[in-house]
Amino acid sequence: MDAVHETHGSETHLFHRRLPPLHGITVFAAAATAGSFSRAGEMLFVTQGAVSRQIQQLEKYLGCPLFIRHKRGLKLTTEGQSLLPVVEDTLSRLASACDGLRTIGQVLVLRMPPTFTARWFLPLLPELRALLPDVDVRITTFDAWEPEFERSDVDAAVVQGRGAWKDVQAVALMPEVLTPVCSPVLAARITTPADLATLPLLHCEPLDAWPRWLQEAGVGRKTTRRGQTFDTLELALSAATRGQGVAIGDLNLVRESLRDGVLVAPFKLTIDQGLSYYLVYPPERAQQPKIRILREWLISQTA
Repeated sequence: MDAVHETHGSETHLFHRRLPPLHGITVFAAAATAGSFSRAGEMLFVTQGAVSRQIQQLEKYLGCPLFIRHKRGLKLTTEGQSLLPVVEDTLSRLASACDGLRTIGQVLVLRMPPTFTARWFLPLLPELRALLPDVDVRITTFDAWEPEFERSDVDAAVVQGRGAWKDVQAVALMPEVLTPVCSPVLAARITTPADLATLPLLHCEPLDAWPRWLQEAGVGRKTTRRGQTFDTLELALSAATRGQGVAIGDLNLVRESLRDGVLVAPFKLTIDQGLSYYLVYPPERAQQPKIRILREWLISQTA
């Protein structure tokens, strides 16, 4: 009971303090900017007399004059000069906060791994935009293993992992299914996994995919020493497309390349390392229409 009373008291503390006439504060800022009551009235779409009355009420409340009135316009008093920057800063922050709330449903910022974005999401993006015609969908790529939303304008993210993250809602989309892929020219030189020993292998972080697949295929680990290492799967797949070696790629991400014939999967053997792609977002955003539509659409696309 005491805790509840203490919380209630802190919430109402602001209203126990006497606030100045808020309309008078905005009129004061307009008059200080305009330099005259008549121009301030034009800015606020009210009469000069209305502006003058608001300033008089504010000055009466504060117990001091804010303007020195003369024929050529207005000049701030010392008290007015000290009040103006506080008022301008407060009004600016209030306007920014309200603008952010007003447009929060009109922008959807997504963060995804670059390979997932380029090879799986991008071909489907027009369909999502059709579902969200009034929303500005913005995409940023970042190959992170931990979802981070603090100090960020990101609304939701696709992250690769095992789903054990704190303070976010995670929706499983699809598992990672790995198998070697290469250009048709190199594929013509491959009959068995042992043939990989004669070809450069293309690696990317993390570096355990090739050793795992080769072990499942019954090929020695020494085969993994040949080739080139990249920091992203996208670079490894691009190099494979150009015939520079054999990459180990996710079947879910290279289906379009396999269908178009620019990549070939020479073996049926795949490995699953227990990783999946997840849609993640802060729990408080779960009921936002844009997040709900995104979630349901992604689930339908990966079913």
